Amino acid sequence: MLKLAGAGAALAVSGVGCGDNDATMPPGDSHGVVVFEPAPDGFLLSAWAATARSFAITLADGAGTTIATQTIDVGDNRQAVLAITGLQPRTSYQITAIADDGALCGPHVARTAPAIDDTAPVRLAVGADLDPIPLFESGLLAQLVTANPDVLLTIGDFPYTDDGPDVALTVEPYRERNALLRTYEPMRAVMQAMPLISIYDDHEFRNNWDAMFVASEPDRYAAAMQVWDEFFPLREVVGEVRYRNVRWGANLEIFVLDCRRFRSADAAPDDANKTMVGATQKAWLYQVLAASTATFKLILTSVPLDYGVGNDHWAAFSTEREEILGFIAGQQIGGVLFVSGDQHYFAAYTHSHGLREFQIGPLGRGLGTIGPDGPGVLYRNVQYNFGLIDIDGDELTMSGVGADGTVFYKETMSAASLAPQS
Repeated sequence: MLKLAGAGAALAVSGVGCGDNDATMPPGDSHGVVVFEPAPDGFLLSAWAATARSFAITLADGAGTTIATQTIDVGDNRQAVLAITGLQPRTSYQITAIADDGALCGPHVARTAPAIDDTAPVRLAVGADLDPIPLFESGLLAQLVTANPDVLLTIGDFPYTDDGPDVALTVEPYRERNALLRTYEPMRAVMQAMPLISIYDDHEFRNNWDAMFVASEPDRYAAAMQVWDEFFPLREVVGEVRYRNVRWGANLEIFVLDCRRFRSADAAPDDANKTMVGATQKAWLYQVLAASTATFKLILTSVPLDYGVGNDHWAAFSTEREEILGFIAGQQIGGVLFVSGDQHYFAAYTHSHGLREFQIGPLGRGLGTIGPDGPGVLYRNVQYNFGLIDIDGDELTMSGVGADGTVFYKETMSAASLAPQS
């Protein structure tokens, strides 16, 4: 059931010794464990350690009965990644990691994704914009744990690495800033309670980065992307591709866009040559959207489609934005909902062809400034928040949840109500 990521062959692990199962030393600021990329048959376990050289991993069922164990080594990048497969869909498991210095991490709740024909209700949370320091702690992360989603989708600025006084420029400082996220106690509670599906935005490298900054700061960019890959491992990486689609039962498919790596310069003329996502990613999006049989199609874009401050979002890429929205309308792809972050407040919008968007965040960072008004602005609220998405059959409910747990916004939509207008 347990397979070392990239090892190529499943390991026979049942009955293998797990070390000191009586370990009680808390992980402190030198250890951090996260479950990523849940699928119907498993997930990835990512363990970070400042000084430990191995982790003894125990996989148990929901009742705590041990299923399998395995010891994994920590590499020179202080990371250990384990692919766990052969599990049952829509099932909760417990994972405990004990470092060779005695630190106990967990138990972590790891839920597998539902099977493609599973019509049971699902709950997902969407968050963005987290600087893991006490200055921005509001209690919101505790509310995220209380909400108990099946999975947390993080869509960028998670964490901040480019704010002072310790601005990351090379690999080791980027690792240090990402390690803060792994060891931040409010976030540790989140990581113990749910798996994550993640994509970066700008602050994982530097503010408002685009093709111009990639060209002018190639070493810093390479360091930032190397470290993001270390701390946010994916099942399969091919070249520069980090965008992907994730099926979540019969009624939902998630499309994770990369709105940075293939982006033209923000200041370039807004014409047919300017792109947010690049030609290859756009062709992929068209193909997988048109082929999806899910009732709802959730498109995650780290920056909003419109009505934001500045030019670092789709408002400066309106030609391509309208092309994509026009494709959805022309193909009559129903059940599409966009969710974005970046601007640090909650909002509800409608766009061309009646297509809908919700904007979420921040989880823990300075509150934003409301952008320009317009006919598509339905609601805006500046406060710490995350989005909570409940899907039950032909109904999708989006809730905005605040730092005190209050649901300050709630809207229920059907697939028919999310059908594009010609």
